[in-house]
Amino acid sequence: MRALARFFDVRPGEGRLAAQAFVLLLLIISAHTMLETARDALLLAALSPRALGLVYVSVAVLSFPAGALSFALGVRLGPKRALGATLGFAAAVCVLLYAVPAGVARAFALYVVTGLFGAVLVPQFWGLAARMFTIAEGRRLLGLVSSAGVLGGVIGSGAAALVLMALPVKLLLVVAAAIFVIAGALVAAPSPSDQASGPPAPQPASAPGRFGAFSDEPFLRRIAILVVLSTATVLTVDYLFKWTVAHHVPAPELGRFFARYYAALNVASLVVQLFVGGALVRRLGVTAAVSVTPVLLLFGGVGALAAGGAVLAVLLVKGLDGSLRHSIQRITTELVYLPVPARARERAKPFIDGTLARAAQGLTAGALLALGETGHLSRLVLAAIVVGLAVAWLVSAATLRAPYLALFRRALSAGSLDGSASPVELDLTSAAVLVEHLASRDPFEVIAAMNVLVWRKRDRLIPALVLYHTDERVLVRALAILSESGRTDFLRLAEPLLAHGSQAVRNAALRALALGGKLDVLERAAEDASARVRGYAAVHLASRAGLAVLGDHPGVAAAAFADGPARDDGRLGVLAAIADLPQTAPLAELLLALAGDERLSSPEAVELLARAAIAQRDPRLVPALIARLRAGAGREAVRAALVALGDPAFDAVWTALGDRRVDRRVRIHLPRTLARFGTQRAAGRLLEIMETEPDGLVRYKALRGLGQLVARDRKVRVPRARIERLAQANLVEHLRILGLRIALDAPRAPKGEGGVEARRPAAIRRVLGGLLDEKLAQSLERAFRLLKIALP
Repeated sequence: MRALARFFDVRPGEGRLAAQAFVLLLLIISAHTMLETARDALLLAALSPRALGLVYVSVAVLSFPAGALSFALGVRLGPKRALGATLGFAAAVCVLLYAVPAGVARAFALYVVTGLFGAVLVPQFWGLAARMFTIAEGRRLLGLVSSAGVLGGVIGSGAAALVLMALPVKLLLVVAAAIFVIAGALVAAPSPSDQASGPPAPQPASAPGRFGAFSDEPFLRRIAILVVLSTATVLTVDYLFKWTVAHHVPAPELGRFFARYYAALNVASLVVQLFVGGALVRRLGVTAAVSVTPVLLLFGGVGALAAGGAVLAVLLVKGLDGSLRHSIQRITTELVYLPVPARARERAKPFIDGTLARAAQGLTAGALLALGETGHLSRLVLAAIVVGLAVAWLVSAATLRAPYLALFRRALSAGSLDGSASPVELDLTSAAVLVEHLASRDPFEVIAAMNVLVWRKRDRLIPALVLYHTDERVLVRALAILSESGRTDFLRLAEPLLAHGSQAVRNAALRALALGGKLDVLERAAEDASARVRGYAAVHLASRAGLAVLGDHPGVAAAAFADGPARDDGRLGVLAAIADLPQTAPLAELLLALAGDERLSSPEAVELLARAAIAQRDPRLVPALIARLRAGAGREAVRAALVALGDPAFDAVWTALGDRRVDRRVRIHLPRTLARFGTQRAAGRLLEIMETEPDGLVRYKALRGLGQLVARDRKVRVPRARIERLAQANLVEHLRILGLRIALDAPRAPKGEGGVEARRPAAIRRVLGGLLDEKLAQSLERAFRLLKIALP
């Protein structure tokens, strides 16, 4: 199990959640696959193949209100209860249809409800998954979870084939109902995600917002055309397949035929998804791989047409569709959205993949129904329609390359391309565009391209020749990336940069060379004009010499402890070297001596000090790190260092938090530092602060920290009753202040001689009113933050 967890990058505390999501999707798809087998067998046994068009139209039309009802149910009950309710309803419908006498009405109803279950249950599951996993977890785990869909198809169709070896087709309804009940029980079971405050449920974009996205980004129109044509082609292939089967397979054999065929089809789909899809997309690139499915369907359709609609040819076409739809086609469809600006993508994608795809299904089914009713439909006509639609789909895909690459380049130049947004590995075409931008004269484009390649783990595509760039910002970033990549091919090009006119470039080059093992340059760097470069080199040389006290080395002493205008630069070099070297006692002593100097407080110095503390892991550094929480810049790096130092740091932070003599500018940052430890113990301490701390700002910081901790880590449990008491206290305070605010605005009765009204001066009223308004907002905000922790 541990080997599997490492292989799929399932980290501690995530196994149960990932397993729950995996099994849930497996059960849903298994049951739905069984229903598909039963529906196809019962429908084709009861109805003429020409009636398939009416069934398709019914499913497409009813999917709109079903989707709206599903969304409303999710908003009202939450994604978990909505999915549980839908699973229970699906099980009840399956049992009801089993009890209904056989006939055309049952077959028609079964086909429609099966299509609607597929249109509702899977989106509801992914809506729940969005709440179960954080963004970072989702990028790592949703690929694993999604594979349960294909595996569920294999298991469902295989189980159906086994059941139908001895039992009638309609018993698949009972088996599917039982699986839905098991899935519903799994949803109802308590899970770690019940304490997670996932992202809010997305609200559907308004019609002007959706269509405005198409105006803002014309490339979305091409994606929409691609989706419409692919949807129409796939539906026609399915129609051709069922038409052919209905004419060549006897009605009593339909159940066993569909079960066996779907089992083979799902196995092929699983193989393609695991071993072919991703590799093919990476090899060909998005703009070429997007044409693979229409090309193969075109060849299959031509073959079926040439063979006069022969059964084997039609089965081959359907097999191509079934094996490619959930692998290559799905991956490429997702990747073409990648360069679209995030805001336009969020507005248009649900409309394209949902509403527009369903409309395409309805229109295609309506056209096929009309042809069937007028007697113009046959296997040859259906094969010809498949060929025509596949050609249109292929033309649309083939013309995608130029606008896709243009949009990709524009997104990269504008800095709007988030290379870490997609869980799909970067394809060859996109990587080629990024490498192309490494030759740009614009330093920001070059740096953006390198960052995306690093985010997508393709940093080895960054050529060492980038070190010939003339901009120092590019050189510094490139040297930082190359030095941490484990590569050595850049060392020869980095060495001349030790003579560069920029101190930052020389420092980055020295660090890259030292980390790359080219230590013969240290002697030359020790004579550099920059105190920072000299300090970095001196620490390396002293450490190699094996000195027990590194301060005895003249170069280290000059850089770390000598006064003068270059003192700060020298210390930065020393800290950088300590951060890059492995843990040793002499380095820890040198770092301890530097950390005690409070003048070392610039943002860069604080960050380097934190990095060095992580490298040396000496608990004696904790007080110096806590003191530097006062500075805004570098605070997060200091917190990371304290977390790395473990329990001694936690205890020291807690002790400092309870010491009123500690500078308040430090104390107010200690609660969120505790939260960074991410443990149950940290949650308990934060709750204790919220209940006992007299300083309101410290209490508020503890509240913020606890909220972030609970949202980030589902293993943490917070006593709900204690949180609710705090929320009630804040609401009572809100009402008390509201009473004061109302009293302040109320007119005073006139009194005294002459009827002069005793009024507060207007300026005082405005000041008091502003203060009370601020207190009202604070008390209400704190109450709702507490409720979010208690009831995520």
